[in-house]
Amino acid sequence: MFKKILVYIDGTEESLLAARYAITMAKTYNIELCGIYVVNLNVLEDLVKVNIFIPTEQADYEKDMEADGQKYLNYLKELAEAKGVAVETVLAKGNVAEEVKKTALAKNVNIVIICQLKELLSRSEAFYDEKENIVHRVPMPVFIVKEDKEKILNLYNSI
Repeated sequence: MFKKILVYIDGTEESLLAARYAITMAKTYNIELCGIYVVNLNVLEDLVKVNIFIPTEQADYEKDMEADGQKYLNYLKELAEAKGVAVETVLAKGNVAEEVKKTALAKNVNIVIICQLKELLSRSEAFYDEKENIVHRVPMPVFIVKEDKEKILNLYNSI
């Protein structure tokens, strides 16, 4: 049914739980696994526009975000390798939903896995929520891993 999974990692504990779930699915059903972290350039540009950052600070912060992204992708690799699952990783830059969509299409992904969506306080928040935008923009099924830490860790540890 599914041949390739793309899991979106944003560095939160919830996204790392979703990664463990994706690894469990990949191992259990013999599915290829790909992970993506996106450096959100829109946020950086907004911080410059409102004078929180100057352009040189933007460049420094972008490098820091890239380093963080690589750290989380390396952690995903460690988690997957510990379970005998090969994982391809992608560090992208740009609009999160667009980069996830572009990567999913380029890698012929059948399903995208993300962590639980946060409760939104207004409709306008949905416009800015990265995971909400992924749900609405990618043209394939999106699997949302609800936060049940104990259950997910038990599943991951059982494989």
